[in-house]
Amino acid sequence: MKNISKRKLIAVILGNLILGIGITILRFSQMGNDPFCASTMAISGGLGMGLGTYQLILNAVLFVFQLIWGRKYIGLGTIINLFLLGYIVQFGTWAMETLFGADVVLTLPLKLVIMVAALVILTFGLAMYQVAELGVAPYDFLALGLADRFPVPYFALRVGTDAVCVLVILIAVGTGLIGWESSHLGIGTVITAFFLGPLVSYFSKLHEKWVNESR
Repeated sequence: MKNISKRKLIAVILGNLILGIGITILRFSQMGNDPFCASTMAISGGLGMGLGTYQLILNAVLFVFQLIWGRKYIGLGTIINLFLLGYIVQFGTWAMETLFGADVVLTLPLKLVIMVAALVILTFGLAMYQVAELGVAPYDFLALGLADRFPVPYFALRVGTDAVCVLVILIAVGTGLIGWESSHLGIGTVITAFFLGPLVSYFSKLHEKWVNESR
């Protein structure tokens, strides 16, 4: 706790808030969400459970593994992400549906514009949250923890954990738990899984100076 400056605390809280808003807008674009969020949205919807509650339960299970094998990756940011992110997205989704309707029809050009805006917003928030270096989310720990123990590149392991999320969705569709239209898979899923690195890197450089100045 001694290493938590006021700016780092702001970066973690604000970063998660902005990240949640970006995920919400990406969901609204109807172009597909990142693999982890797509899986939690799909399965929680299929079970009739609130996204925030389902994601909290899943994160709590993953946190047990993080607590046993990855304590160095645990910090205030881990706890904030674990408890708040799902509820931020759940509330944001409710707000968007209240404003625009649950069955709003978007044209393809508008979907693409919203998707691009969402990707910029969520990577901006993700970079801010990560630059504070106050712990990582339980799901993000999976690939990091495996990379610490096996001679496999982190990127390959991250693709692997994301692929498991997609597989879970496909199984849910195949078993009839959800329909394909409720899978939250799409081009946005592919982009977030493979191509967000440069944007996160760019925003990390912007955040680094102000976040790490002690104040």
